[in-house]
Amino acid sequence: MSLFGRQGYRGTTIAQIELAAGLAPGAGGLYRHFPSKRALLEAGLRRQFDAGQELAEVLDPAAMPRDNPVAAVVAVARAGLRRLEQERDLNRVLVRDLADFPDLLAEVRDRELRRVHRALVAWLRASPAAADADSEALAAVLMGAVSHFWMMRDIFGGEHPLGVDEERYLSALAALAARPAR
Repeated sequence: MSLFGRQGYRGTTIAQIELAAGLAPGAGGLYRHFPSKRALLEAGLRRQFDAGQELAEVLDPAAMPRDNPVAAVVAVARAGLRRLEQERDLNRVLVRDLADFPDLLAEVRDRELRRVHRALVAWLRASPAAADADSEALAAVLMGAVSHFWMMRDIFGGEHPLGVDEERYLSALAALAARPAR
């Protein structure tokens, strides 16, 4: 997944994968473990789907701090950024390559994005910060804002191109999310 993330699916050769895995490059050792390069991609995606315990723990409504709704949203958004960082290679493959694999793109949507969205919706419905909000729409907005911040930082080598650091960004996002709906 690291090679796919850095070079793209098409730009990564079987020999490079074998070398990275400690196999003799070009000797076909990969095929003893996976029937194809695509099967390796699928396995890598599915492994990522099973990760992300920190985000799941933060999104547990029972663990939500109720005394400071803004801090609670910051904690969720920060956990989302950490999850995106853990999935750096998946995210790069998603943006760059998965349009060529509609079935895998649908699997990412169904097994990852919708799962996180459902958990965030449930968390928001239990949150005093979002009592009057459209929780489904607010969850989509929060996911989009956190993803966009992460992506811009990734594209620009670790810093957001507008110079807004993570703490300020998350604080502003949380303050907006915690405002009462009008």
